[in-house]
Amino acid sequence: GANPSSYVTDSRTHFSKIRRPKSFLEHKIIDLISKNCKLENEKAKTESNLEILRKRFEELHKRVSCLETDFNTLQDEDDSKNNGIVEEIGVSENGRLKS
Repeated sequence: GANPSSYVTDSRTHFSKIRRPKSFLEHKIIDLISKNCKLENEKAKTESNLEILRKRFEELHKRVSCLETDFNTLQDEDDSKNNGIVEEIGVSENGRLKS
């Protein structure tokens, strides 16, 4: 028959061969879980930063819209003042002095 001590050695060798892939898979699973957590944290930070930037953009957009409105109003006022001045000094629409 088989030598009992060689059977134990064979069974240990066989067990360690089976154990290695399971340990490797466990290590890979743990590694993937860790990477997934890091990615989820980065995603949360990025989403938070994106929301901050979105709010800033909305605020800037409102301010630019107000400035454009104010500029157009001032430009209209300036144009009407210039038209009044042009009419007072006698300049026609083609830019020549009125006689």
